[in-house]
Amino acid sequence: MPMLTFAALLAAQMAPAPDPVEQRMVALYDEVCLQAFPIDAAVDKAMAARGATPLTPAQVKVTLVDDPGRGWSVKDGDEEMLVFLELPPFHACSVRRFMVAGFADLSAYHAVADPFEKAHSDFTAINPYDADRGEIHVHAIGERRDLPGGGEESLFVFDQHITDPAKRAAGSTRVNMRFVHQIRTSQ
Repeated sequence: MPMLTFAALLAAQMAPAPDPVEQRMVALYDEVCLQAFPIDAAVDKAMAARGATPLTPAQVKVTLVDDPGRGWSVKDGDEEMLVFLELPPFHACSVRRFMVAGFADLSAYHAVADPFEKAHSDFTAINPYDADRGEIHVHAIGERRDLPGGGEESLFVFDQHITDPAKRAAGSTRVNMRFVHQIRTSQ
């Protein structure tokens, strides 16, 4: 058995423990949004295999507003993860979950996103996005690539939280984390 150096032992002890919520969310994202998507029937099949609960059209409208699509709820302990399949022209698959805080690092996400991007080549980083929309701050990072024949494919990580001091003081402090795989076709 090889001996570990003091620096290696120290680094291993100081590395953040894997976040089990992030690992579960990433596993769902990988299965549904990276492996099954963009084949809608494969997404439907994956959600049925997980025993996911379909969302009502009214529940989907809360998130997708007027964009066409459907969604599911997957129990995750006392919380739920939501999966949305948005239909073209912005064909997208996303996994979302509310949590107390965002992830300390995105190592579990990168463990699936980086190999996907490498296998599909030509992904490049996009400029980080930060904006306030009313009382909600939205932050996003991601990568994109141009598609042959036009359009683009993107992978994003979003986190958003309420910034209104009164609402935060009243307890609205949770973060909405979202992993997205989007394909926009040229029209």
